[in-house]
Amino acid sequence: MLYNIAFSEAKTDNHTCFVFHDVDLIPENYQIRHNCVRSPMHLSRAIDSFNYRLPDRKLIGGVSMWKREDFEKVNGWSNLFVNWGGEDDDMSYRYQMLMDSPWRFKVDGLSTLTYIPPTRENHQLYTRILVRT
Repeated sequence: MLYNIAFSEAKTDNHTCFVFHDVDLIPENYQIRHNCVRSPMHLSRAIDSFNYRLPDRKLIGGVSMWKREDFEKVNGWSNLFVNWGGEDDDMSYRYQMLMDSPWRFKVDGLSTLTYIPPTRENHQLYTRILVRT
């Protein structure tokens, strides 16, 4: 749900590229380009806990980059997941289903997102969005 709120808030500033980043993954290579060359694009495919190899080529979790239109096509992340676990697998399935045939993602995600408007702080290099739960 937090990723969907972040997307909904950030798109009001007309951003076209969105990076969703798990807090437990720290980039080891600072030359990774965050410019939506491909979408979606998995940015944490080479991390030490996976011996620098992606365990599943269909995985979209960890750190992923999306063009706005592609993220909207899959209706964002599921709102059914709270805290940690399963949301990346669900997003991988959403993306694969977009290629094949639609199912639950049409009725669970951005289209059903409801939240209290967050507090926003604009800084030079980032925008802090504080969500009340």
